[in-house]
Amino acid sequence: MGLTSGRFFSHTLLFVIISFLIVHLFTKGNKSVSLPFLSGVISHIILDLPFVPLFYPFISYNFYYIEEPLIYWIRKLWTDPIVMVTEITGIILIIFIIKYNKLYHFSDITNYLKGINQNIVQISNEINTSV
Repeated sequence: MGLTSGRFFSHTLLFVIISFLIVHLFTKGNKSVSLPFLSGVISHIILDLPFVPLFYPFISYNFYYIEEPLIYWIRKLWTDPIVMVTEITGIILIIFIIKYNKLYHFSDITNYLKGINQNIVQISNEINTSV
């Protein structure tokens, strides 16, 4: 099977359920991470409607083979204003989340995903270094 436009499996309800469960389990049930993830995935799929195989593999869909998917995506990014706006919006949101939560290091990101309060980690690190 060749690469498709990206809607093969990652734009299905089955993917939504599986990815949410993985994130929810990985974050040890941290709803402040898993629920925004779920809403983001669902929002993404809604924005891609009607060109998504929501019920794959339970209903058959025709998938189109794209010879060079990266080049296809870059062309689409520069020629389709909707794609450009949504991609730029996504990048801005990611930058906002990183800056707002001060996720500048990998350990900050893992602590955030685990639900550990950054202030507590910082205070604990200061106590450990002063002892």
